[in-house]
Amino acid sequence: MTSKHEKTQGTKISVSKLAATDIAAVETDSLSIDCTTKEISYTGGQKADIDVTTLCSTEQETINGLAAPAEVTISGNWAPDEGQEVLRQAYDDDTVHAFKVVFPSNNGYAFLAEVRQNSWSVSTNGVVTASFTLRLKGKTIPVVKGKSAPATQSLPTGGTK
Repeated sequence: MTSKHEKTQGTKISVSKLAATDIAAVETDSLSIDCTTKEISYTGGQKADIDVTTLCSTEQETINGLAAPAEVTISGNWAPDEGQEVLRQAYDDDTVHAFKVVFPSNNGYAFLAEVRQNSWSVSTNGVVTASFTLRLKGKTIPVVKGKSAPATQSLPTGGTK
């Protein structure tokens, strides 16, 4: 049996140039950050435990509660380019931006997120590296054939960032 896989070379990642309340913003006015990015890591939010243990229980019983927000970490080379400047400014301003990750198959994900952490590092005989941790606002939207699904996601009106 042949294993199923997707190569990573050629993956694209972009961020909306301006703060966004709708994922569609990444389709119209975005900046590429894939030429500084080496790794993109998504982690779904861990769900809280709800204790449903009773006097009849023989061990502690729990069910899933609400999920914490998912996170994405973008790591790579530090650069003074426009895309990374948007991420650094978003960290300082606590603004939400739209993001889109497209794999070589033209499938991927789009999402709204705020920059939760901005890090850089230097070492001898190397290059300056950067890492941005994003906190997602809502769920990821599938990207099929390079375009976000028709049902876009927006932040609630008058809600939090």
